Amino acid sequence: MTFLPSGSHSLVFVAFEGQDADASEAASSLVKDLIDVWQLGESELLDTDGFYEFRFSEPEIVRDDTGRAKIAWPGIEVHRGTHEGIPIAVIHGHEPGLKWREFLALIISRISVGDAVVLLGGLHAEVPHTRPLPVVANTEDAGLAADLHVEINSYVGPIGILGLLGVECAWHGIQAINLWVGVPDYLTDSPSPKAELALARAVEAHTGLEIDIPVLEEESQAWELGADELVALNPQLAELVKGLEQLNDSTELPEASGDAIAAEFERYLRKRGREK
Repeated sequence: MTFLPSGSHSLVFVAFEGQDADASEAASSLVKDLIDVWQLGESELLDTDGFYEFRFSEPEIVRDDTGRAKIAWPGIEVHRGTHEGIPIAVIHGHEPGLKWREFLALIISRISVGDAVVLLGGLHAEVPHTRPLPVVANTEDAGLAADLHVEINSYVGPIGILGLLGVECAWHGIQAINLWVGVPDYLTDSPSPKAELALARAVEAHTGLEIDIPVLEEESQAWELGADELVALNPQLAELVKGLEQLNDSTELPEASGDAIAAEFERYLRKRGREK
């Protein structure tokens, strides 16, 4: 079974930029590419004034071709269109710092019962860059978990906005799945095309829709080569990667990688909760 909307409803992708849900920009990069390659031309800028603390979600100065300055304020956009005859919506932007309940209500107002929602995230975890990056898939919906052969989300503890949105969808009778990719925690300073590619492949597997981003394969290989060079210059890092490779290779069951990412996610969230 593939995860697609019923009738004329939409397949909705959600990704937020920020520390909690977008390690190495894997999720936000993917949705931006989907907007481009699927030509989702209809756009809506949501009214998100009051949801951001600008010390942490800073506005940016951008310039046009003439050098004229503009201010890009943090916010949320909704892009819509169709792909292979299926209505598509992409909701993306900065994760909020304030008024999370009101923010969730705003996002839910753009999603309907009957839509199929894919929540995309990235997490820094103890995985080697030299192996396929694991993606964990789960859902709050027991029936959907059985249909898609994914795990039921059983996490208990502090949670970020993306996890809250998954629960909120369940409360409103909206089917949603979570796809989280594990990104090497020793490579935290740059975007990871390999992580984006892993998320794209997971979306393809669960929806049956093709994501054609030819440059992503090439960029993924270049990223891995760059990581190889970085590791080669640091004996301690090289030893760490060797140990992660051995741990990865000793695990034959694919679901074990997902379990590892889920456990890493729980450890991260609990640590985050203690630091607040």
